[in-house]
Amino acid sequence: SLLWLVLFLVLGMGGAFIYLRYTPLTYQARAILQIGEEDSANRILNVSQFAEDNTLEAKIELMRSRLLVQNALENMPLEVGYFAKGQILTNEHYVLSPYQIEVESIKDSTIFNRPIFINFNEGNSFTIQQGGKTFDNLSVGSLIELPTFTFTLTITDINSLNELRNQDQLYVVLNSREVLAKKFASKLDVHVLNSTAKTVEVSYKANNTYLARDFVAAVAHEFIRFDLEKRKRSDDNILSFIDAQIDTVFERLKDSEVLLNEYKQVNKITDLNSISGVYLERLNDLENRVIEFEIEEKLLGQLEKLTSKNSSEIAVNNLLPILAGSNFESSLKTSLGDLHMLLLKREEMLFTVTDDNNIVKGIDFQIEIQRSLIIETIKALRAKLSARIIELKSKLKGVETVYYGLPTKELEFARLERLFAINEKYYTMLLEKRIEYQISKEGFVSQNQILEEPRLPDAPIAPQKKMVLFSFLLGGLLLGFIFISVRYLLHNEVTSLNEIVRLSNASISTLGIIPKYKHDIPISMLLINKSPKSIIAEAFRNIRTNLQFIDNSPGPKIAAITSTISGEGKTFIAINLAGIIAFSGKRVVVLDLDMRKPKIHKGMKLKNQVGMSTLLIGKTTVTECIQKSKLENLDFITAGPIPPNPSELIIGSKMDEVLEELKKSYDFIIIDTPPVGLVTDGVSMIQKADYPLYVFRADYSKKQFIHNVDRLNNESKISKLSVILNGVDLDRNRYSYNYGYGYSYGYGYGGTGGGYYDDVKVKRGFFKRRK
Repeated sequence: SLLWLVLFLVLGMGGAFIYLRYTPLTYQARAILQIGEEDSANRILNVSQFAEDNTLEAKIELMRSRLLVQNALENMPLEVGYFAKGQILTNEHYVLSPYQIEVESIKDSTIFNRPIFINFNEGNSFTIQQGGKTFDNLSVGSLIELPTFTFTLTITDINSLNELRNQDQLYVVLNSREVLAKKFASKLDVHVLNSTAKTVEVSYKANNTYLARDFVAAVAHEFIRFDLEKRKRSDDNILSFIDAQIDTVFERLKDSEVLLNEYKQVNKITDLNSISGVYLERLNDLENRVIEFEIEEKLLGQLEKLTSKNSSEIAVNNLLPILAGSNFESSLKTSLGDLHMLLLKREEMLFTVTDDNNIVKGIDFQIEIQRSLIIETIKALRAKLSARIIELKSKLKGVETVYYGLPTKELEFARLERLFAINEKYYTMLLEKRIEYQISKEGFVSQNQILEEPRLPDAPIAPQKKMVLFSFLLGGLLLGFIFISVRYLLHNEVTSLNEIVRLSNASISTLGIIPKYKHDIPISMLLINKSPKSIIAEAFRNIRTNLQFIDNSPGPKIAAITSTISGEGKTFIAINLAGIIAFSGKRVVVLDLDMRKPKIHKGMKLKNQVGMSTLLIGKTTVTECIQKSKLENLDFITAGPIPPNPSELIIGSKMDEVLEELKKSYDFIIIDTPPVGLVTDGVSMIQKADYPLYVFRADYSKKQFIHNVDRLNNESKISKLSVILNGVDLDRNRYSYNYGYGYSYGYGYGGTGGGYYDDVKVKRGFFKRRK
């Protein structure tokens, strides 16, 4: 099986070569970013930021999002993809195309993401094949108007173009941003390198080195720009709200100041020490609380008004600063955050689908439910505030009733002064907040930085030649071992005498082997007379010698040769064994008892008009049936005409008479019996034989045939039955045998001492000679 193993290894190497030859090279570009931010103003002023998640995981998800990928692709020349299709591989000529297409307008959106084949003609013209239609004689450099789109084609490198169009088929693809974003986002890899240092690696694999490098660079720079812009937009929204409130409070402060000054001038009041401090403090407290609740109610009203509209993502971001510092911030911030996430999800879905998509409609339904929940919450909060304001005003009215019993001028002065103080305090607070957020906005410095810019890959990462070679060789080796194992498990032929001895539990005696003849066996099947010194002749001599150990008593002997099925070589062995015995000077006759399928007369070119069939029915005599061969001392009795009842003839008494008569003239009678695995005609002759011989053929006879020998030995009581293994390939096998009937005989015959197959010297390789 070594040849099979070598074959599978060769197939593995061939598969590796084909895989490496026709697999596109994959390149990887990578960039390393450090995520972080420093906001010293926020740390000093304790200014809160809203609607932002600054965790490392959130930043990574932002880089992986289709929104950021699409923004990054906007900065790359991917509106038109350029490709060259070879017999097997297709290459993308990103930024290396020898021609350029500038799209003026798209008339049919179905043209996106479909190949448009371009054939350049001799001269300054080309042909377009798109959607089963062909457009000929189009001019380079001119504005081309097709039913689907309008464009201009220019040639940038005529030499490269001539080389490409002679080898590959050129085509372009008009890319839609949504499909591009989906394609690039699916292959973008973002993972944390060091969580402590907050370093992140961004990588992308592509078959084009420039495409991999440019895309990674675009994602890295777009992330830094997008993150900084998002933070500034949040601060701008807060400052806009504060500026609007400052204008309103300033007008109220100005009016209260004018009224206070006029009252002072008219009533000449400058001091309120005469007014009871207790009532004044209570009035101030109650009025402060009323004003605070009124402001919160107005904020809720504004919030309700903004929420009731079809708010966008920016509008939701504007709502969050309104909640800052209010008593109802905790009640609404979570609901507004959920609404914000739903709106973001809807915007991302619209990159790939339309408004009519069922998923988008489902998100719209959730947005409406969330908006209704927020509105109902705001209404409930406003109702509580209104009830609280009414309650406080009622208390305030009671205190004022008592307090206004004091001198009228002093009370009026106190009211105006108190109103001025409240407006002044609120105005001052807004000014302070505006300054704080302006400082925060200017003090924010993004610490997101690119530590390692993406470089042009200088070597592919796949396929790895060593790994592919090793994998295919290992695969070939494994397949070879699997094939050999299956071949071994399914192997059901006898290959050696040792195997026969093992499967029969050493209950069968072995007589010898007959080597495989490497050339065409002649029709006569007689080989030993052609090359008396050949290895096959020596094998038959060895069998002739071993027969003496079965029965060495004086007198004529009978040898009956049988097999399990036809084709195992019993006739071949009968003829050559008879010939080798005849060489020793003994008279031998061969009887062909295989009357159903006679062969001896064909091989020896004898007439078959008379033979065993006519002899056993008494039609002819023994003398009339004996036919001479070219070999001295060797005679034959052919099978004769095929009888209808060969079994009855063989087991009849006439057969014993024929054998007794032949023993008078011959020293050795060799009987070619029918195969006992098919018919039982030959069992009686094997029982009568002095040398019952059973023939197996190497790599032909099945292993279960050995049970037939056990059956003859045990059931038919043929104790002397011996086995001959025919057709053994000596180049492949090396034998050492033990034979015997109560004795042990050592014999080695493996072609190690030289030998001939029909005068042809055995060829042995270097390793066999060394062995």
